[in-house]
Amino acid sequence: MFLLYSKNFSILITFIILNIVFNSEASGTNIYGRLDFALSSIDTSKNASKADAVSHASRIGLKGKHTFDNGFSAIYKYETQIDPIDKNPSFSDRNSYLGFSGYFGRLLVGIHDTPVKQSQGNIDLFNDTAGDIKNILWGESRSKKVVQWNSPKFKGLTLSTMVILEKEDQEAFSANLMWKGKFVGNKAYFAIGFDFEVPQKGYLFDTTRLAASIPLGKPLTLGLIWQDSEDSTGEINEDGYVVSLKMELSKKSELKVMFGESDMVAAGAEITGIGLDYKIAKPLKLYFNYIDKSYEDSSKESEHIMIGLQYKFNFEIF
Repeated sequence: MFLLYSKNFSILITFIILNIVFNSEASGTNIYGRLDFALSSIDTSKNASKADAVSHASRIGLKGKHTFDNGFSAIYKYETQIDPIDKNPSFSDRNSYLGFSGYFGRLLVGIHDTPVKQSQGNIDLFNDTAGDIKNILWGESRSKKVVQWNSPKFKGLTLSTMVILEKEDQEAFSANLMWKGKFVGNKAYFAIGFDFEVPQKGYLFDTTRLAASIPLGKPLTLGLIWQDSEDSTGEINEDGYVVSLKMELSKKSELKVMFGESDMVAAGAEITGIGLDYKIAKPLKLYFNYIDKSYEDSSKESEHIMIGLQYKFNFEIF
């Protein structure tokens, strides 16, 4: 089956290259990124307290799109995570790929978040900080050696499928079905995702994830995630959930609250987060977060209080 898939994929690539050669029309490339630095006070269960300066997944990337006169496009992206503060490590891989888009949707090859990870949308309100849901849930995977296809949008629905060739002689798969549209007059989001033997932290996981972002009137948005994960050995078979609530206080500020619970990553794991974001300007945000992480093993517990700045940039170079 995979040999047939590979043969068909090679034919498609050949067809795409011929279109690139003979139908070139326009191109554009951008340098983009995010700098996110915070001062953090950390208290642990061992009565130890320390102040620290941290980088929250700061990044820089290059992305572009080359469009042809038949509507066909080549797309590319190279993104790396940077840590100017601790340099540990100085650089690490993020989503990077070469692909094509057109009437068939989007096809890419490279390194990418799995469809199950993507199905969380913006429900994780403390993503890339100490309150990231990866502290309690499996499935937050960025896989290597992937081939991913995203369908065209149809009435708000999109389908994403991924073949993962990260492990030798071991094919893994991930998929999701997402819907974005209006619900009671406001933006809403629903998704279901599946992983099949996706490698993460030395295990191969089967995961089912349900996610929803539901408007509760104009200023309030409720986020929900439920998932079940089982590794191929049967050693881990747990479920978990996350509930988040985002309230728009003004055009420039919003209040965030999140709670999650699961035994997946560690027994009795719970995360509580409270935060306030203030947009100083369009690309610049000031934030204050309080994060509490508790576990059955109390020696792993910690509290984090942080104040940070996040700056996003995007420059077209040609």
